[in-house]
Amino acid sequence: MKLVKIDTMPLSKEIMNFRWDMEKMAKKGGHTTNLKNLLLDAQKATNGLVPYASLGAHVPNDYFSNIKIKDATINSSKNHSDVDTSLTIGGRYSKNIIKTDVPFSIGAMSYGSIKLPAKIALHLALNKLAENGIKVLMNTGEGGALPWEIYGSKKSQKNLSKEHWDSILQYTSKLLKDSNLEGIDIDKLFQRKYPLVVQYASGRFWKDPSYLLNADGIEIKIGQGAKIGHGGLLPGSKVTELVAENRGILANKPAHSPSRHLDILGPEDLVAKILEIRELTEWKTPIIVKVGASRVYDDMEIILKSYADCATVDGLSGGTGAAPFEVREDIGINTIAALLPMRNAISDYYKTHDKDGFNLLVNGGVWDSERIAKCIALGADGVGIGTGFLLAMGCTLIQECHTDICPAGIAGSHEKLDVENSTEGIFNYIKTTKTELENIVGSLGKKNIKDIKSSDLVVNDTLTSIVSKLPFSDGEDYTTKIKKKIEDIMSSDGVSGEKN
Repeated sequence: MKLVKIDTMPLSKEIMNFRWDMEKMAKKGGHTTNLKNLLLDAQKATNGLVPYASLGAHVPNDYFSNIKIKDATINSSKNHSDVDTSLTIGGRYSKNIIKTDVPFSIGAMSYGSIKLPAKIALHLALNKLAENGIKVLMNTGEGGALPWEIYGSKKSQKNLSKEHWDSILQYTSKLLKDSNLEGIDIDKLFQRKYPLVVQYASGRFWKDPSYLLNADGIEIKIGQGAKIGHGGLLPGSKVTELVAENRGILANKPAHSPSRHLDILGPEDLVAKILEIRELTEWKTPIIVKVGASRVYDDMEIILKSYADCATVDGLSGGTGAAPFEVREDIGINTIAALLPMRNAISDYYKTHDKDGFNLLVNGGVWDSERIAKCIALGADGVGIGTGFLLAMGCTLIQECHTDICPAGIAGSHEKLDVENSTEGIFNYIKTTKTELENIVGSLGKKNIKDIKSSDLVVNDTLTSIVSKLPFSDGEDYTTKIKKKIEDIMSSDGVSGEKN
C-alpha cells in the first residue's frame, strides 16, 4: 500500500529514513513490526500531520465469513425470478413511499469524493436498469446533488424560470467540458428514472431549496461508520472550482463538515428538525436518520421516537472518502455485531407500540449477495453499498481515495475512467446481484427476501455466536459450547465440579 500525504506529495526521504530507524529499534528490542503502521508513525513524527485513510478499515474479523446460510443450495439452472427482492421506505409518517426492486442502494458517495465521470456512470446505469424494470435507490452523499439529479424530471423543471434553467444548463456544460464529456447527450442526461435520497448533513452543502424539495427521500446524516464523532472532510486537492461551485464553498480549500449539526444537540432537537423538514415537504417525503454504529441501542431508541420513517446505521469502516486513520481502524462496531442491539432496540420499542412500517438500513462491509442476505436475515430491511459499485467501475483498491490519485479514474485522475464501460459494469453488477439474491431466497423455499430470518443462519465459531446470538450447525449456542469446554478441562485436570 502506497501512502501519500493528504496534499498528494510523495513520502519524503526523511520519512523513509525515520521508518527504517524505527524498524531497526523494534527488531533489536524483539518486537514484531507492521510496515503500514511504521510508515504512518514516521509520517506523523516527521511532518506533524494526522494521516488520513480511505475505502475501509483492515478489520481482522467482520464476522460475515463465519456465518453460513443453512440448508441453502444455489442452483443457477433453476429460475427463481419470481422471488420478490423489493424494498420499500416510507409510509410511517410520510405520505409518499419509495419502492425499489432490489434491497440495496448506492451508498452515499458525493460529487467531489468521486469524480464526475463516475457519478455520471452511476446515473446512466440506474436509468438503464429502470428501463429494464429494475429500480435502484441512489444516495447523493453530503456534497449536494448534481443538476440532472435534482432536475431530472419534467415535474422538477416545470416551475423553473428560463433564466434559472439557462444557468443550470450553463453549469452543466462547464461540468461536462471540465471532464472532456461534451459528447454526452444533455437531454438524455436530464432524465432521472430512479429514486433519489439526498443527505441533510452538518456541512449543508447545497444552495438550492430544490435539493430537498425534488428528492424522493431525505437522509439526516448524524454520523458514519468510518469516522464516528467526526464530521466530513473533502481534502483541498479535490475541491476543484466546479466542486466548490456545486457546494457553495471556496475552491482548493478543504471542505470540512462539523462533527455535529449546530442545531441538533440532542433528541429533542432531532425531533424539531424532522418536523421542520416534514412541514417543508408537506409530510410527503420519507425521512431517514443516519448514524455510525457506536451506542447503537440508545441511538436506535432515539430514532424510533423521532418521527423518522427509517434509520441507516453504518457499521465499522462504513463509507468514507477521508477519515483519520486511527478513528477508522479502532472506533465503532462491526455491522454484524451492531445488528443485535439494533434488533433489540426495535423489538423493545414495539412491545409497547403498534407496528407502523419503520425500516432499518445498514451499511459497512456489504458488497455481495451473500452479505446482503445475511444482513436481512439478521433484521435489516436493506443495505447500502459503496465499495461494490467502485469495484464494478474498475477500482483497484489502492486505498488512496482521499487524495486526487486514482489509477481507475474514480476518485481522482478522472480522465482515466471510461463512462460507457463503467455504466455497463454497474448495470451487470446490479443485475447479477439481484439474480443471486433470488437464487438464495428461492433455494430456501421462500418467495420474498423479507422471509429469510435468523433461523436460516448458523455460525462456525464461538465469537460470532456471541455477537450475533446465532446457533452452531448442531443447534447448540455459545453458552453450551463454553460450558462443555470448561467441563472437559476440569475433567482432564482431575477436578470435579461436585461439592463434598
